Amino acid sequence: MSLRSSQHAASPKRSLDGYIRLTFDALSSLNFQRKLAWEDPDLQQDLIVEDVPAFCAGYCEWATNDVLQVSIGWAWFGLANGRRFIAPGGISSNVMLVTQTSYDLGMHRTDELLRAWLSGESWQISGAISGL
Repeated sequence: MSLRSSQHAASPKRSLDGYIRLTFDALSSLNFQRKLAWEDPDLQQDLIVEDVPAFCAGYCEWATNDVLQVSIGWAWFGLANGRRFIAPGGISSNVMLVTQTSYDLGMHRTDELLRAWLSGESWQISGAISGL
């Protein structure tokens, strides 16, 4: 399942702190593949305890197949009507987004932009979450 063309992506580089620093444009141009996806009843129960109306819940990870692998993972939950959302606090990645002049945007801003990027992708479709 190819999610984006990688023609225009800048070559990512890993830094000493383990992050791969990319601009949002470069991230958006990468070719992500679904690596892992599963439903987790324990996560569902944890979310219900936090007053999240989770009919189902689980985890998903996408990654590039490049030598320097960019990975984005998130927790998700679904409502009884089939709609799916990113769970609160549920994104992890080895990416630190940077400005066009290579200044870090920071963890909070990177998380916000990763959420925005994921909301524009088709991960919520049943087939995109490991056939769920």
